Amino acid sequence: MIDKQKIQTLQDSLKLFFDNDEKSMSFTVDCCLKDRISFIEKVIFSQSSKAAFYFRFFLSKLAYYIDYSPIKVFIYRLIGIKIGKGVFISPDVIIDVHFPQLIKIDDYAILGLGSAVFCHDFISNMYRLGQVHIGKGAVIGAYSLIGCGVHIGEQANIGAKSAIGKDVPDFHKQPQKLKSDD
Repeated sequence: MIDKQKIQTLQDSLKLFFDNDEKSMSFTVDCCLKDRISFIEKVIFSQSSKAAFYFRFFLSKLAYYIDYSPIKVFIYRLIGIKIGKGVFISPDVIIDVHFPQLIKIDDYAILGLGSAVFCHDFISNMYRLGQVHIGKGAVIGAYSLIGCGVHIGEQANIGAKSAIGKDVPDFHKQPQKLKSDD
């Protein structure tokens, strides 16, 4: 059985998180396994926000299948993601649309083929959400994953197939992870 008072308290905390522009927040999902998805949904979705989520999700799927970056950028802006000018989004990029207000991509950033940007995760019994900021001119390598609560600095380069779970400073140059046949 899910405690309605706990759900209300967590919903209030979530509202405060968004109203105060904090960088991240988390909450424990302390219910039985069979109720955990329902518990999370009750905390993060009201009836109207669930409908809005499905609309954003539909638009994001549309953007995923479009190869032309300016149209992708337009759609993601409609969803509520803050995207600067000259941003390039490659094919097959996944941008988490659960909380679009938590994602900001500055001018001239590049998201490489198949990269993914997430503003929430669920590990063990902890649900986390956090702002993701990709700085001006940053390059996210192909098939890289940017986790929730991460700031990628200005003109930082993230190598292909990287998993980034902590902040990356301005002008950071992460080498490509290439394997030689020697």
